[in-house]
Amino acid sequence: MPDIIGMPWELAKDLLNQANIRYNSVITYPTKSFFPLKDNGYYVIKQKYLDDGELVVTLAARLLKEVSSNGLQDW
Repeated sequence: MPDIIGMPWELAKDLLNQANIRYNSVITYPTKSFFPLKDNGYYVIKQKYLDDGELVVTLAARLLKEVSSNGLQDW
């Protein structure tokens, strides 16, 4: 089983398909929408095997870069 935590979803999905691993993906969203999110380019933040052998992959969108009032970028 490849470790896909932190990988872009497109890359992780290719690795899982090449390894013939059954998976189901779930997208999670922040409880508050204070920061804008990228609408494409999800990243893997969690992976968990179920008893039936299926892998559940939790995905999250990347936060957009912001510039604060002091001119520094918030990452």
